[in-house]
Amino acid sequence: MTYEIDYKARYEFMCRASAKDNDAETISASLNQDLHEVANYIRVDLAQLARRGCPDSFADILRNMDMELIRFRQFCEFSSLAQKVVVGVGGKFSAGKSSLINTLLGKKQLITEIDPTTSLPTYLLQGDSDSITALNLFNKRVSLSHDEFQSLTHDEKDKYGSQIGSLLSSAFVSDVEFPWQNLAILDTPGYTKPEDNAHSERTDENIARSQLNAAQFVIWLVSAEDGTIKEDDLQFLATLNNNIPKLILVNKSDKKAPEDIEQIVSLIKKTLANRNLPVLDVIPVSRKKRSYPIEPVTDWFDKWNKTTREVAFAKNFKRQFHLYEQYLENETRQSHRQLDRLNRILALSDDESISEDATNLQVEVRAHLRFLEAIEADLKQIQQLFFAKLKSVGEYVGIDIPELNMLDEIDLGQINLYEILCELREQQGKKSASYSSLFSAFTLPSEVRNLDLLLRRISHKHQSLFESFTNNSTDAEVIGTLLRRDSHRLALGHG
Repeated sequence: MTYEIDYKARYEFMCRASAKDNDAETISASLNQDLHEVANYIRVDLAQLARRGCPDSFADILRNMDMELIRFRQFCEFSSLAQKVVVGVGGKFSAGKSSLINTLLGKKQLITEIDPTTSLPTYLLQGDSDSITALNLFNKRVSLSHDEFQSLTHDEKDKYGSQIGSLLSSAFVSDVEFPWQNLAILDTPGYTKPEDNAHSERTDENIARSQLNAAQFVIWLVSAEDGTIKEDDLQFLATLNNNIPKLILVNKSDKKAPEDIEQIVSLIKKTLANRNLPVLDVIPVSRKKRSYPIEPVTDWFDKWNKTTREVAFAKNFKRQFHLYEQYLENETRQSHRQLDRLNRILALSDDESISEDATNLQVEVRAHLRFLEAIEADLKQIQQLFFAKLKSVGEYVGIDIPELNMLDEIDLGQINLYEILCELREQQGKKSASYSSLFSAFTLPSEVRNLDLLLRRISHKHQSLFESFTNNSTDAEVIGTLLRRDSHRLALGHG
């Protein structure tokens, strides 16, 4: 297909989108410096610390933090966004996200053609005037006309011979007639691409995940033509924060008979429950409002419009730091286990050469423990400095950032009870054994969600097995304390 292109206008647009400096209003120099310092704690200090020792997943940790930094800056650039409850809209490539948003708004704000799809995260919110603004890769504001914004699709290169969308990190559409004063709708790129399987920091999958994890509510679109929710969707949803309420919409429901839609909705609910993916509801929708009215969806928006906003930047950053902390905790635990073994060898062995080797190993292990303690201390200091500066910036722009000690109390991850029990048994000099039959009876797929039920199962159904594992009432008390203290991050592993 041949397209008529105004090359001069396109070139001017490209120049504006790639400018490192422009005349547009931007944040103050002092705030820009503070944001630079915030980023340096992650991109410089934390990266340097990782050279001394870090988890295998550190590249993912650094990438996730970097994306969080990008989004935090976006909120700083557009202070009104920080006052909004963000509703993220996600789904696979061409799932109909933009069409849904246009239906909700009652007019075409986003690109809705069949082949093209949104290529960068876009926020839509109420404003004093109609305008479209983007941030480029140099954190500079770029004003866009409606036609320019509509051109930023995945097939931009084929249509216009340019890739201006790749020069922009996000877009903000201010709409005077936007119906929800306290909400901002986030339209994310489809997490799958039609022909491109390459992955990088700027792939749609990573961008969509990072953006949706920052939302307070998530709407996820699936196609009725698929007959159910696909495995790719399930796997992607499993990577989103569990504490974000999610609403599933079955798009294009007019393409199926009403009785088929009922079965599809029922199957999706059952599949999500089996995969331990709780959702608010599963609602069929269609662009043809007569078939499936949009009101059940707008009712949720009206409800969310009355909720209190919660900006999750601090929690998301803390979760990444916690992954590093878990690595250090595991390394420290393993070193202590090595010391316990060496102590038993020294206590039982009469062979001088064996005792000498064990003593030398003790020296090495203790040195490694001191090394880990030093890394842990430096990590703690980086966190303190980072969150202090983050909170300072947040106060300046109106973003709520809790104190670091408050973040230590939130649900950040899981502990492996089976590993702790094995360690406890080993410390007592007892022989290790497989107790997978015991744990399989009360282990859930991802995490324990009902601690009382777990304890009842342990005490009533498996008391004899559990006693045989601990062989000591004191052990049982210790285990009970561990369960209650760490129930917010408890996982039961299999031996």
